[in-house]
Amino acid sequence: MDNKIYFRRAGILLAFPLAYAYARLILVGPLNGWQFSAALTAVSLIFILVSELVRCGRKEFISKNTGETVFWYVMMVLSAITAPFGPSELLSAFAVHLCAVYSVLVSNDILLGGRTGGFIPADLIHGFYVKSFAGFPNFITDWSAFKKEGEKKHNPAAILLAVGFIILMSIFFIISLSFISSIDEDIAASFENFWNSIARYFNNVELDKIIASFVLAIPVCFYLYGLMSRSAKSDGAREKRIGANMASGLERGRKVPCVITCISAGFFVALYIFFFIKRTAYFMGGFTGELPEGKLVAYFAREGFFELVGIMAVNMCVYLTIYLFEKRNNAGKTTLPGRILVTLLMSESIIFAVIAMSKLWLYFSIYGYTPKRMLAMWGTLALGFAALMSILTVNRGKSHFRLGVFFTAVSYIGVSILSWILGSV
Repeated sequence: MDNKIYFRRAGILLAFPLAYAYARLILVGPLNGWQFSAALTAVSLIFILVSELVRCGRKEFISKNTGETVFWYVMMVLSAITAPFGPSELLSAFAVHLCAVYSVLVSNDILLGGRTGGFIPADLIHGFYVKSFAGFPNFITDWSAFKKEGEKKHNPAAILLAVGFIILMSIFFIISLSFISSIDEDIAASFENFWNSIARYFNNVELDKIIASFVLAIPVCFYLYGLMSRSAKSDGAREKRIGANMASGLERGRKVPCVITCISAGFFVALYIFFFIKRTAYFMGGFTGELPEGKLVAYFAREGFFELVGIMAVNMCVYLTIYLFEKRNNAGKTTLPGRILVTLLMSESIIFAVIAMSKLWLYFSIYGYTPKRMLAMWGTLALGFAALMSILTVNRGKSHFRLGVFFTAVSYIGVSILSWILGSV
């Protein structure tokens, strides 16, 4: 019999236990620290196992996992492990979900752009909604793996006899163990502790949560298995065709003349130059430690920080708007004036990031570590790196979005580990 059948069967049989474990994690109540980390990590590992079983059982041509698939699996597990001591437990749990869905798409080679890139938001929407909900019926239809033609059918009477045999053997074993326990005190104590543990478990069991988890696990099972199965059954041709149409649509939408985009970007560049000249001495306080007269450290460090981060976010939106709508030159690249202005704009964003980090570091060095401060530091770092990648993209004519995605994922894990170290000091 084809080994794929075994993978299919295992994937189907483990889909509901995975869904039940996830439902229990949600409904069991608040878990703190390592309890939450252990539970989320266990669910992540089971997800990876089931995903691989379904992929190997449903994919027409099974290939080894690429380095990128392994990368997202590792990011998912590390996000789960570091969740309790990272800058945000909720953000870490969200990262686990993102990595889980994206790893399924990557492992089955069905990304819209063919690889990780600017279409990643569309890829995630495709995975979270299109593949998963469209694959709802697959949990039922794929049970045909248990009815392979030509395979010898199991005799129901033989199955019943086997079950009865196991029950009888279990009863005989318990009886024999009880006789031995009456002779040996150590065995008797161990036997008693075992039954007491079982009794305590059933006394403390919350039947309502078990039933609720079982009910919730049903749609979760259909959702997760639908995502995995439908992705594994796809050869990627449809996704690549959609990605090509999206790329073609973006090219057709680049009709705004360079004069308009350059004038628009020029206003932002000029505004920030004026701002730097007017407020240079004030913002240098984060580096020199010399505060304006009458300003407390806490007030100075917080004042303007979120506004600076907001400006960086706006600048990124300005760049993306220019990237999407500006008419390209004959070589298909951003025009020279556009490249110069975007470089200036993103360089100003990097300066804003450095200023914001200096203010945050001043606050951090005096008042110490908190998760929110570490999260703010990571967000500022990510936006600054995005600005740098934008400069490289617009000048080299090659997208660096892929590198930005990997940096964001790795840096978050790094910040989570750093948070654990600082929190332990």
